Amino acid sequence: MELSLRPEDVRGRRFFRGRGCDNCNKSGYRGRLAIFEIMSIDDDMRDLIMKEASTNIIREHARKRGMRVLRETGMMGIYEGQTTIDEVVRETVAEE
Repeated sequence: MELSLRPEDVRGRRFFRGRGCDNCNKSGYRGRLAIFEIMSIDDDMRDLIMKEASTNIIREHARKRGMRVLRETGMMGIYEGQTTIDEVVRETVAEE
């Protein structure tokens, strides 16, 4: 599966799939859920940017400081029943 979920990731969790009705125009979805990445800029990050560090180095530094990538934020929405696996896979890319 594209999300690389392990049995321990899904144990005890419920997953949902959009069914469609008149209220959602048969799409199975109503409204929008924002998924986002927020990267804090600390002194070390500022130095990396100024030194034109590679994207991978900057991403690694940000992740060590707690940044969640889009797919991780989407996974939280799946676990909370706010969106579906299909939507997260469609709207995000896997980490390299």
